[in-house]
Amino acid sequence: MLLSQTLYFILTLIFGVLLNIIFESVVFYVAFQFIRTNAGGIHASSELKCEVATTVSLLVCLGFIKICDLYNFKMVILIITMVAAVFIFLLCPLDTPDKPLTIKEKKYFQKKSWIIVLIILTIIGLSLCFKINTLMYPCCMSLILESILLFLGKIKELRKKNG
Repeated sequence: MLLSQTLYFILTLIFGVLLNIIFESVVFYVAFQFIRTNAGGIHASSELKCEVATTVSLLVCLGFIKICDLYNFKMVILIITMVAAVFIFLLCPLDTPDKPLTIKEKKYFQKKSWIIVLIILTIIGLSLCFKINTLMYPCCMSLILESILLFLGKIKELRKKNG
C-alpha cells in the first residue's frame, strides 16, 4: 500500500511538472489521500484496472486544476465542490466486500471523514478569501474526485445487492 501510494505520488509530481503545477499537484494528492483513505469509494476489480483508473483520474484532476487556473472557473468549481461535499457527507464511509466495516468502524470513519471534509472546506474558504488559487483548486478537486468515487462505489454496491 505504501509503495503504491509513493508511486502515485511520484506520478502526480510528474504530471504536475508537465502541466507546470507542481505545488498544486502536491496539495491535491495530499488532500485527496487524506479523504480517500477515510471515506472509501469504488475499488477496481483488478490491479491493472485500478492502476489505469487511478492514473487517468490523477491526470484528469490535474488537468482540471490547470484549466481552472487558466480560465478562472472559481464559482463553477466552488458550486461543484459544495455538491461534492454533500455527497461525501451522505455516502461516507464506503467499505469494500473484501473488508466490510463494523458499525463502530463506520461511525469512526464517518466522523473522521466529516472532520477532514470540514478542514478541506476551511482551507478552500481561507484560500478564496486570500485569493490563493494554487491552494483552492487542488483542494476542490480532491473533494470532487472523492465524491465521484464514493458515488460510483455506492452504485456498484447497490447493483451487487440487487443482483
